Amino acid sequence: MKIKTVALIGTAVIPLLTGCASQPITLSPVGPGSVSHAEYLPKGHLQVFSDTETHVVGDGPPYYTHTGYSIHDESGKVVQFVPNHTGDMDESPTMVTVPAGDYKIVAESSSYGRVTVPVLVQEGKTTVIHLDRDWKPPSNASTNELVHLPDGEAIGWSSSTAKSSE
Repeated sequence: MKIKTVALIGTAVIPLLTGCASQPITLSPVGPGSVSHAEYLPKGHLQVFSDTETHVVGDGPPYYTHTGYSIHDESGKVVQFVPNHTGDMDESPTMVTVPAGDYKIVAESSSYGRVTVPVLVQEGKTTVIHLDRDWKPPSNASTNELVHLPDGEAIGWSSSTAKSSE
């Protein structure tokens, strides 16, 4: 009986061992997907300091994460939604890369609730929008260099200033 069991186990193990000795499978190299036309467009960056929400994780301190916003093209179509934070402890607004061009940002402002802000994204530059009341422009900045909310709060640099600085 013992001999039959050893013979049976040996018969089962031999095909497994020969399977390991067979030729490995050869595949073609894997690379990136096909490149779309949009990947060749000049790109810039956008960062929106939108209003914040309070998140508490366990018994820890509160974290103030920026609310999400949407980026719309000139026709009003949503190009991208940006959650604007990673996790409940990330207090930095997300920097996104978009093709250079004119957009409208729909975001939450600390002062006015939901606002629509026209923005210009230029190749290789970062457009920053401040909707959370924390930004103070340099004291020597001229009023016509800045964009203001109706209460006078500065939210960023005027795109006409950006265009003229090229």
